[in-house]
Formats: sequence, structure tokens, C-alpha cells
Amino acid sequence: MEKIILHTADLTVGYGASPVVRDIAFSVAPGEILTLIGPNGAGKSTLLKTLARQLSPLAGTVFLGEEALSSLGENALAKRLSILTTERVRAELMCCREVVATGRYPYTGRLGILSKGDAQIVEETMALVHVTELAGQRFSALSDGQRQRVMLARALCQEPEVLLLDEPTSFLDVRYKLEFLTTLRALAKARRIAVVMSLHELDCAARVSDRLLCVREGAVDRIGPPEILTSAYIETLYGMEKGSYNAFFGAAGDERFFQNRACPHFPCHEGVAEEDFNCLFCYCPLYALGESCGGSFHYTEGGVKSCVDCALPHRRENYEKILARWPEIKKLTEKKHGV
Repeated sequence: MEKIILHTADLTVGYGASPVVRDIAFSVAPGEILTLIGPNGAGKSTLLKTLARQLSPLAGTVFLGEEALSSLGENALAKRLSILTTERVRAELMCCREVVATGRYPYTGRLGILSKGDAQIVEETMALVHVTELAGQRFSALSDGQRQRVMLARALCQEPEVLLLDEPTSFLDVRYKLEFLTTLRALAKARRIAVVMSLHELDCAARVSDRLLCVREGAVDRIGPPEILTSAYIETLYGMEKGSYNAFFGAAGDERFFQNRACPHFPCHEGVAEEDFNCLFCYCPLYALGESCGGSFHYTEGGVKSCVDCALPHRRENYEKILARWPEIKKLTEKKHGV
């Protein structure tokens, strides 16, 4: 079983003597992305600030590995945990390479002089995040998307075990949101960095995350894989009128979940609320082929195949497009079963 790098015990966060979110318990493993979602003011940023030790817990403990976060010195903490926020960095006279290099300060000492090894890490990190071509440009002259990638490189330069991000896509257009989150997911997996971030974009959260932590009314309401984010639950989480989410977004609002209500067996599983029922297992003829399905997917923490990231047309109105692959599917099935 994968070790846990960050976890909390009986954690309550807030300001002064006023709790915002109580009794928080979760854990994150290396390479895992945990995304906080919930309405404005629910306490997502307060929780992230507490995890970053910018705020003291009102109760409970945050652990980094086996050590309580409060027991670590500033330099030791900076080498293991990094945070990226939406606050605008004042770096008018700095070029991008210099901004990224500030991520090495926990290793350089008070004078901030980079060794050859530090300089190499700076260059390698910029290459990983695809900002090498921006190295000599003024940071203040960059677009929001470029700035955010440079700041991600800076955070990664700390070589953290845990990366915290507070609404990292807030100022980005659709293209830069996708680029940023795709890069983040790839780096988290490749470098085994545990990522905890907050997002407002539910579609992005569902696609990039391994698990979601849903905050509502001063508590953690649910923790689980992206599949927990049904239309019915979104309405509950954000205090929306029942049926309003589907009425506004229609099928495009919840492409991962669909229901064939014309099926004489619907709903065919007991113990599942009707609004949460998903016909994927019967509907998609590719699903049972496992890793030979030809689609994109990942496995959840519980080992279940998740089609959240799949690019194939899994919506009911595109059923004929999937069936057009039937000759190929049949061959794969026969091969799978040794026919």
C-alpha cells in the first residue's frame, strides 16, 4: 500500500476563536491529486492556509509524513512543502529565471547564492514546465497563463513532497487552464508529489483529480473519487434547487453520468439512489475490455476503472459511434477470451 505523506487528525480550521471547518480528517499519498470543492466561503482557502502553516489550527494536527507540521523548522518545511496561490507576485525587475530560482532559497542559505547544482535544477524545472523560452523575459510582461506556469516551476524548484495550490486556474482562459492542469497532473505522477488544491471549475476537478474533498456548511461533506460528483450531489453541495443543474447544463453538464430510463430494467441495482445511478456498465461495450478498450481512463484508489478522462463518445446520443467499432470490439473480445 502506498505510504501517506500528508494527513490530518481531528483538525478544525478558522480565524481567532471562530471555526470555519470542523473535524477534518483526510490523507494524501505521493502522486495523488486531492481537490477541494465547495461554495465560496466554505473554508477551502482557510484549510489550505492551515496546511501551509500560514494559519494555526484551532484544534487537531496536520502531519507531514510522521511528523507534526508544527514541529518542523521553517527551512525544513520549505524543503518538503510548497504553496502556489493566486496572489500577484511583485517581481517587476526580475526575469523569469530569477523568479524560478527563488524556489531554491531553502537550500542556498541567507545569501541566496545558487550552486551549480541549484542552477541545474532551475533549468531542468523550467524545461519540465515548458517555460525555458521565457527564461530571460521580464516576469511582469508575461500573460497570466505564462506567469502561472513560471510560478509552478518556482514551487517545483523547492523539490517538495507536497504541493498546495489555491485556485490556480482563477485568472486563466480555457486553453491555459487545460495546459496548466495537464502539466500539473503529469508532474504529480512523474515526481510522486502529493497535490492538494482548490478549484471552482467542477469539470476540471473531475478530470484531473484522483479524489475530491467536498466542503459544505462547516464540515467535510464527502471525500471520494470524481464519480461522487453527480448532478444531484452538485445541487446539494451548492444549495441549488433540485433539478436546476441538469435543467441549465443538460447532458453536457454531466457527461460522465447518464441514464437510459427507457431500459426496462432501470434502475437495475438496489441500494443506489435513482439520481446517482449510472448506466455506464451496461451502456459502454468497451468497458469490460479493461485495458484493451482503446479509451483513456485511470484506476481509482479502490482499484475501480474510471472513465472520467475518456475521449470516446460515452453519451447516449453518440451510441452509434461506439457501435461503429463493433467489428474491432468483437475481435478484441475474442482475443481476450482466447477464441
